[in-house]
Amino acid sequence: MLRSEEMTLCQLIERNEMARIVVTELGEAGLVQFRDMNGDTPVYKRPFSEELKRCDDMSRKVTWLFNQLENVGLPAPEYDLPEDGVEMLPGLDAVEDALKAAKTELEASRTQELLVRKAHNALKEHIHVLNVGGQLFEEAAPAKPRGQTRDTKSSYDQVSTLAAPLLASDFGTGKGPSGHEESLLRVQAGVLPRALTPALVRAVHRITRGNCVVRDMPIEEPLLGMPADGRYGEPTMMPKNVFLLLYTGSSIHAKVTKLCTHFGATLYLYPESRDQRNALVAQTGVQLVEMRELLLHTSTLRKKTLAEMCASLAIWARVVKRERATLTSLNMLQFDLQRKVFVGEVWCPTAEVPKLRLALKGAAVKAGGDMNPILNELETKDTPPTFLRTNRFTSGFQGLVDTYGIPRYREVNPGAFAIILFPFLFAIMFGDVGHGSLLVLVALYFIANEKKLGKAKLEDIIQMVFGGRYVILLNGLFAVYVGFLYNEAFSVPFGLFKSSWQEAKHEVWFNGSVVGHTVSVEWDKSVYPFGVDPMWHMAADKMTFFNSYKMKLSIVFGVAQMTLGITLQMFNHIQFKDRRSIWFGYVPEITFFLGIFGYLVYMILKKWSIDWVAEKKQPPSLLNVLISMFMSPGKYTEADMLYEGQDHFQLFLLVIAVTAVPFLLIPKPLLFYLDMKKEAAEKAEKAATLGEVVVATGAATAKEGSEDGDEAGHAEEEEGELGEVIVHQVIHTIEFVLGSISNTASYLRLWALSLAHSQLSELFWEKVMKENAFPAAKLPMPFNGLVLMLLFSAWTFLNLGVLMVMENLSSFLHALRLQWVEFQNKFYNGDGYRFVPFSYAALIHDGNDD
Repeated sequence: MLRSEEMTLCQLIERNEMARIVVTELGEAGLVQFRDMNGDTPVYKRPFSEELKRCDDMSRKVTWLFNQLENVGLPAPEYDLPEDGVEMLPGLDAVEDALKAAKTELEASRTQELLVRKAHNALKEHIHVLNVGGQLFEEAAPAKPRGQTRDTKSSYDQVSTLAAPLLASDFGTGKGPSGHEESLLRVQAGVLPRALTPALVRAVHRITRGNCVVRDMPIEEPLLGMPADGRYGEPTMMPKNVFLLLYTGSSIHAKVTKLCTHFGATLYLYPESRDQRNALVAQTGVQLVEMRELLLHTSTLRKKTLAEMCASLAIWARVVKRERATLTSLNMLQFDLQRKVFVGEVWCPTAEVPKLRLALKGAAVKAGGDMNPILNELETKDTPPTFLRTNRFTSGFQGLVDTYGIPRYREVNPGAFAIILFPFLFAIMFGDVGHGSLLVLVALYFIANEKKLGKAKLEDIIQMVFGGRYVILLNGLFAVYVGFLYNEAFSVPFGLFKSSWQEAKHEVWFNGSVVGHTVSVEWDKSVYPFGVDPMWHMAADKMTFFNSYKMKLSIVFGVAQMTLGITLQMFNHIQFKDRRSIWFGYVPEITFFLGIFGYLVYMILKKWSIDWVAEKKQPPSLLNVLISMFMSPGKYTEADMLYEGQDHFQLFLLVIAVTAVPFLLIPKPLLFYLDMKKEAAEKAEKAATLGEVVVATGAATAKEGSEDGDEAGHAEEEEGELGEVIVHQVIHTIEFVLGSISNTASYLRLWALSLAHSQLSELFWEKVMKENAFPAAKLPMPFNGLVLMLLFSAWTFLNLGVLMVMENLSSFLHALRLQWVEFQNKFYNGDGYRFVPFSYAALIHDGNDD
């Protein structure tokens, strides 16, 4: 993984009739990536464009069949068929006929099922209309107010008399309260999606000018909402309302009916007589039972048809994908109709060229030819594709790098270093034995079930976590390791070894006698075997210690990683034989960086190694030392030095670092300018030596004018190139110098997030468990158990929700930023393109037909 594999551009020459056999054999081998030799030719003018259209049509049918499987809840068939069955795959014509027949049969079955479902849904809606309408019409008429006498006639009686036909009467078949033989009241009943009901009510009120009584009531169960086009798309369940419109007059009836149709409402018969309504309810109930049985039978039959088709569908899909990929590759070849041969160019890993020759030999044997296809290895200045071999473990880390950019051909691949550096950066921020162990358990679950989960259709977030399961595993393992260094498990320190700080009792004397004792914690001059001594977690200056420790630790690891990045730049220059970039790129950069920030790391380690208490000296502030190094060169402002001659050595380093900047800025543009002049002189000398003497004056004049124009254009082009080089080098120098400072400061995020994680974890433990849960154990039974369970659940929820999700994601993103920006920009170009071999196996496993 350190570098991409060496690639070779190969040329294939063979007879036209061998093209399909050769391409098929190469697809089985999966060794080459075709170059498009017809880039200027539109797709529709290429030789196999009609066949591709045919495959596209079959691919759409296959997709439609898969959607039908998903709609009925059947699992998608497996693509991974035994390789020994490739020769037994049916032909494209047979697959096309089978797909056409299957689609026709399923469309007819689906149409029949939709009709049955629509009828079943209509019966359910009709029953709801009858039941809801009956409730509305059988509401009792309003009672008379208290104190109203029989003989008194009021407006209230008139309103009650008018309201009675709307609420209690059987109208249209008998006499109403007024004694009329037939009522003029009309009723329009139906069902409408709940979201459209308010709009319908407003529209009815407007077109009838308020001469319509509207009643609507929601239906509790969701009902079927058919798609606008019943042939495509599946029906969905949606909330609906029953509505009843009461009005008089044929004119309003026509308007209301048209309006309901416009809103897509389904209208149903609503008899005016109570007896007729009861009879219709009974009749509809019987029909609903019969329709339910028919729907069950129809759905079962359709599902059975799809289940029987599953095995064949996997084969059809494989044939279509293979044929489509083959035709796409054939369209990249250049066919010579006169010589009756085709020419193709492919990228192939250099180590795989012998296998490529064997594959071509196998194609010749299958075709029954006497000669193998011609294979030529070409020299080219084109940049080859990047081919990095990965496996299940390394693919996740390489994916982190590829998201930033594909590595340039043969440059150092950051993915190889991300396997260690990325989890370690994450662990510095997320270091905790308990939380790291939870990450490990999550990763192990995905790894243990990777075969089953790899075939399942997961949610986007779950799929992303599953794809990075090995990244999460290493993140968790490194977090456990750093947690041991921090000596923290859910923020609780644990003592694996004996502490170096011991309690000591001291006698207090007064007037010659012991009056008491004092207790203090003293260092026993030993070193804690591994990590931070747990006594520091209980010290009064705990925050001061961990602040200083983690801040300096972040600087140390940050400078170490950036030094590695600058050093990897040198390996890229060696690979591409760019000696100038080594001497006037790498050397001044590493000199400047180590002269300032490497020295800062040295001072940190030196300060840690000195026992300032034993030497009775005041430890210097490294920040003040670094500032005075620039602001007061040659002067040392702190009380005590780290070593003798520190002021003179710092001045020497400053001079070296400042001197490195001009070496980074000036030599490259200057050498480019000298090369340009040298090339121009060589061209002029060559032109003078090989120049032709033109006798004709007019021709000589024309030639001289042409040469003058060419020279002027060439000079302008050279000036433009020189200007671009100067601007690029100035920007690069400024970016490196300022970036060295900002990037070093950027690593302080390791310190900040580590402290935030530790403090949040400690806060949850102290406030929830230590101050509340543990004292609750003294409560009487069973209250103590109940309170303990509730508080432990709250603590668990806070750890999972805040720390395992939010803090985990935050640490991941910050580690990714340090990997991309602070580390990779020191050496990584990331402007390559991926090697994608033409492979039937990869096409099937990836489910990609492009």
